[in-house]
Amino acid sequence: MRITIAYNLRTDDSEATAELLSSDDIDRVYRAISSLQHTVTVVEVTGNPHQVIEQLVESEPDLIFNLAEGTIGSSREAFYPGLYEQMGIPFTGGNASLLHLNLDKHLAKTVLAARGIRVPKGILMTGKNRQIDEELRYPLIIKPNSEGSSKGITQKSVVESKKEADQRIGEILSQYPEGLVVEEFITGRELSVPFIEGYPGKILDIVEHTFDLEKIGGRFNIYDYDMKQGGEAARAVQAICPARIDTYEERAVLQMAKQVFDIMTCPDLGRVDIRLHTDGTPYFIELNPLPSLHPDASLMTAAKERGLEFRDVMRLIIRSAARRYGMAIRPARKNKKNRNPSLSPRSSVRDLGIQIGRMSPGLINAITDVKGVRVGHFTRIEDNVLIPGQTGTSSIRTGVTAIMPAGQTYANRIAAGGFVLNGVGEMSGLTQVLETGWLETPIVLTNSHSVGRVHAGVIQHMSRKYPTMGTETDVILPVVGEADDSFLNDVRIGSCSAQDTIKAIEAASSGPVPQGSIGAGIGMTSFDFAGGIGTSSRTFDLPEGSGFTIGVLVLSNFGKMRNLTIDGAVVGRQLDTEFDYAARREASEGSIIVVVATDVPLISSQLNRIARRAALGLGRTGSYAASTSGEIIIAFSTGNRKPRPARSESSFINLKCISDNHINIAYEAVIEATEEAVLNAIFCSGGMNGRQQRWCPAIPQDRIIDLLNKGREIHESH
Repeated sequence: MRITIAYNLRTDDSEATAELLSSDDIDRVYRAISSLQHTVTVVEVTGNPHQVIEQLVESEPDLIFNLAEGTIGSSREAFYPGLYEQMGIPFTGGNASLLHLNLDKHLAKTVLAARGIRVPKGILMTGKNRQIDEELRYPLIIKPNSEGSSKGITQKSVVESKKEADQRIGEILSQYPEGLVVEEFITGRELSVPFIEGYPGKILDIVEHTFDLEKIGGRFNIYDYDMKQGGEAARAVQAICPARIDTYEERAVLQMAKQVFDIMTCPDLGRVDIRLHTDGTPYFIELNPLPSLHPDASLMTAAKERGLEFRDVMRLIIRSAARRYGMAIRPARKNKKNRNPSLSPRSSVRDLGIQIGRMSPGLINAITDVKGVRVGHFTRIEDNVLIPGQTGTSSIRTGVTAIMPAGQTYANRIAAGGFVLNGVGEMSGLTQVLETGWLETPIVLTNSHSVGRVHAGVIQHMSRKYPTMGTETDVILPVVGEADDSFLNDVRIGSCSAQDTIKAIEAASSGPVPQGSIGAGIGMTSFDFAGGIGTSSRTFDLPEGSGFTIGVLVLSNFGKMRNLTIDGAVVGRQLDTEFDYAARREASEGSIIVVVATDVPLISSQLNRIARRAALGLGRTGSYAASTSGEIIIAFSTGNRKPRPARSESSFINLKCISDNHINIAYEAVIEATEEAVLNAIFCSGGMNGRQQRWCPAIPQDRIIDLLNKGREIHESH
């Protein structure tokens, strides 16, 4: 199944963004769902709705795994489920009406109270109505009506007199103009009842949160904002599951939770928060149909008690949603033992503490940091394959890597350019890109003898997607780049088919990009070490906005060990004396394809210049653009588009571009990202074998670090 994870990224530590998710949260969910053998794409849905819709459509999901909390207004959580419904895309969790209702705490309690659910007495207070009902008994708790994650809740939220209440209301009402809930504070215990629809019995064990108030100098056992954000206050909180309450209290709490879930029809997952009064009476506090999936959150705490791992919870949520929509789920395949240890992923350059350049990488440090860009691989590894027309056998080490530019690129072309540093190589479709300045197809990479078949695969894929292509609209010229993997791959039998190409395209996803010996890079050699696919990114700010990104992906198959340069140090001089010459590639100088993506608004001529600077990044690693080597670079910007056909009768289109007075930072970014991408292609490979029992070793990471450290010591001593 193709699953798209939709989320809002938390970019700072402010209270305003407390409900949003960190990159670690997203990576955890991504890895868990991917481990269930689904094809996973990650889409950050903050920002322009038109772009969000485009990204969601481009990801072609069977199901959206919804984690989006929203960022604007009291209906923010409901916006995304409503959007998915209008787009006709199945999604996990509650619908728009459920999320809208339950983000409005006072309204949700009013509805449930009308159905016989016990709730604390309270009122909704707004700027127009600041009168506290005299029938309310102190202590009262005052909290935002339309917030989650305990935003706006502190130890000061519980007040014991009208004077304290008026003071607290004055402090926070302007901060939360949607209104405040002012209700009787239920002295007692803080309980949560998690719900997973796909689990037998649905309702999990009750979780109790206890508070060591002496540690923090608090007065009331409430789960306030500081406690939820970690740090010292969080150490005062302990989650106990199952809750230590008597049988009568447990029965009453579970019965209330079941009634709430029945009334609200909360699909797939949820959590009911209940206060258990000191007299044993439960009171409904809130229903969260979009509960936290953090490992320490109530739902996961209760799941662990039932023996469920994180990935099991993801599986149950997906299965529940699939059943609701009548979708078939492919059963998870058991992991087969990897017979080729060379395929094990290794640490990237940055993971090892080697910092390339001065600029900051993007969240993932990959080309997919550019919103909407996706990457997919298809890898062919076979041994003892019969050579056509002969009696002997040989080995296949080849593949396809597809880079999917953001949005519907055929229907909405994106600005593009390129540069050929040395032309002993091929990139079909590049001449049209250079002539017109637009990109309209995926960019697909493979080996030298597979260009034709891969070209056909792109056409097949796009013909299915756009049935009128070539009849009612014009034809396409797919962009297909190649490098020669014949040192390890027997090209007489090791070619990739059109179907292999389609598999790579369909596997494309956002998020982390597997690097090293994989996809089109499985049989490639870089600086006499194994490794073909590498990626990196850089982010920077401009006066008109922050968070611009340039990402680079390379198919690296060039270089001599003696020239390998890392962070300015020519470590290859020493390595060259430590490795056997006899096993190295000598007949070919190889090639490299560089793909540059950015969200900086650029026009074609500027992208041509960006592509030239990527060549400087190659030079930093030790490239000298050998006579028989192809160094071909293509660059595109998601910041400028041209629809097909034109949306108006005007003779002109409007483009936006960065001033050349401010473009230097983009030049620096692409140089750094290219340099690091080439190095990642090598560092992330565990070595690769191939035809005629050839072997390309993995780069010795520990030895590299040792050489770099010695170089720094010598420099500092002088």
